[in-house]
Amino acid sequence: MPITLLRYLPVTLVLLMLMGCEQPQAQSNERVVRPVKLMTLQSANASALRQFPARVEASTRSNLSFRMAGELLELNVSPGQQVSEGDVIARIDDRNAQSALDSARSRLELAKAQLERMRYTLERGAVSQSQFDEAESEWRAARANFEQAQEQVTHTQLRAPYDGVIAQVPVDNRQIVQVQETVAVIQQPGQLDVVFHLPEQIVQRMPRSNDAPFGNGLAYEVRFGNSDKPYLAQLASYTTQASAQSLAYEVTLTLPQPDDITLLDGMSANVRLDLSELQSTHATQVWHLPPEAVSYAGDDPNQAQVWRFVEPESVEAVLVNVGALTSNGLEVSGELAAGDRIVAAGAHRLTADTQVTPWEKEQGL
Repeated sequence: MPITLLRYLPVTLVLLMLMGCEQPQAQSNERVVRPVKLMTLQSANASALRQFPARVEASTRSNLSFRMAGELLELNVSPGQQVSEGDVIARIDDRNAQSALDSARSRLELAKAQLERMRYTLERGAVSQSQFDEAESEWRAARANFEQAQEQVTHTQLRAPYDGVIAQVPVDNRQIVQVQETVAVIQQPGQLDVVFHLPEQIVQRMPRSNDAPFGNGLAYEVRFGNSDKPYLAQLASYTTQASAQSLAYEVTLTLPQPDDITLLDGMSANVRLDLSELQSTHATQVWHLPPEAVSYAGDDPNQAQVWRFVEPESVEAVLVNVGALTSNGLEVSGELAAGDRIVAAGAHRLTADTQVTPWEKEQGL
């Protein structure tokens, strides 16, 4: 029996060698499908929606301050307090002003008495007209000083100029306040301003006319804090000179005070701007793609192209024009449309004959 096995051993080795040579040939005939990462082009309207950080400001606000320096004796308000027109906000030490008023009152009374005596004697011819005119002039000066002293006393009290809400109180009671130093900030409810900055690239695209030189065709939506509820605002004002640091223009929007949310001066907001109105209907659509999605592997080495996925397992080349590289990606334009699925990476390794399948991220990775 062992002799018989040895007899067939050379034949068995030859068969094994032939099978080994045929295995690579079989493997080379297997179909290779390359997984590719795809991205879907968004619609033009979606790319035209931009958001800008903003802050809330009161439409009508006033910094209340004294016209004279002094020690703050009364501070009757606190932030968030509602006040009515004429309410006393604060009062400073009025002793000097009262003393000056008393002196002015005494001088006025003396001048008035002197004038009456001069009038009496003038009627009897005891004094000249010039002497009477001098006494009358002194009385007028004393009356002016008295009225000025009265006004100084009123300036020791700070009153609300209109119905409103106290936004800030940056001083403390018993503090020495200076002239024009802000004691309280009052804002009038009803209207709010929202301030944000618009880049010059967007301002350049805005239509201009004599009636509406800035953003006539734009719709402004404002969202406050973490809320997703939009509030429609109108353009109130804007600067005509860009900031040297940001190259952006300050824009102020106005809207009525919402009834369903409490908004105070300085709160955060977001302005959502629909730029689709600024795009011409005949303008070429610009898409933003990763640089790895663009290749120059076609017949013309200077012609850029991207690969569009075609169901079920193929791709087709689409010629594109390449623009600037921005923070959103590489600007390209061509025969592309919203909804197209473009190979996002490894475009230089593909050909028209390459069979592909969408790469899907495995769970847990």
